[in-house]
Amino acid sequence: MNFYTWNVNGFRAVLKKGFMDWLEVADPDVLSLQEIRSEWEEIDLGVRRQLESAYEISWFPARSKKGYSGAATLSKKELGFTHAQGLGIEAFDQEGRVLQSAMGDLVFIGGYFPNASTGLVRLDYKRSFARHLADHVQALHAKGKKVILTGDMNVAPEAIDLARPKDNRMNPGFTDEEREDFRLYLAAGLHDVLRERNPETPGLYTWWTQRGDARTKNIGWRIDHFLVSEELLNRIEQVEIHSDVMGSDHCPVSLTLA
Repeated sequence: MNFYTWNVNGFRAVLKKGFMDWLEVADPDVLSLQEIRSEWEEIDLGVRRQLESAYEISWFPARSKKGYSGAATLSKKELGFTHAQGLGIEAFDQEGRVLQSAMGDLVFIGGYFPNASTGLVRLDYKRSFARHLADHVQALHAKGKKVILTGDMNVAPEAIDLARPKDNRMNPGFTDEEREDFRLYLAAGLHDVLRERNPETPGLYTWWTQRGDARTKNIGWRIDHFLVSEELLNRIEQVEIHSDVMGSDHCPVSLTLA
């Protein structure tokens, strides 16, 4: 089973950059999208019908501001996933942050995690989000569920996860507080599989600024992650960053589960 995550930086925009061709080739079983920035009804009718023919779709745009944030999960119909939107906390749900999908004892959580923003004006909001989500994961584990948590988490956990850690010390995405909160997910029983399997490999980035030809030079950040329950570790065949896929300032990341 192939799981994918991708911050598309605007779904209508990525449709113009080959998204449907990519989808046909990648053929994800479950796909988490972030920053969709659109209502479902705003998507071209032909595209909607094509997607609906193959996938169960949970589309979760922000209610607080049109064209802002938002996430979606697509799962192949034959898999039988059921989808739920939000954490039940209005401050987060109004921004279309998180969706949860379940199949048996497997729970897939995908979403667009808050950005601390310039001047760290949303750091407290982001920290609250992280605490609530980590508690939710811990509660799922207590019920015997196996969890896959993914999405644009807007944090580089360690210095190896960005090209210029010294220059970005205490900038959004690399503050001590955000890195500490990332470890809450690990304390809740999740594993950062890609880093565990590549502990000393630099250059594994998933986002690049659109300035200064950063992507060509691979001056980037690893902020899009797959975290999984320990019980799933021996079933993971591969975790891969698809940096060759264009269309967004992020690239897709995939996890293959036996």
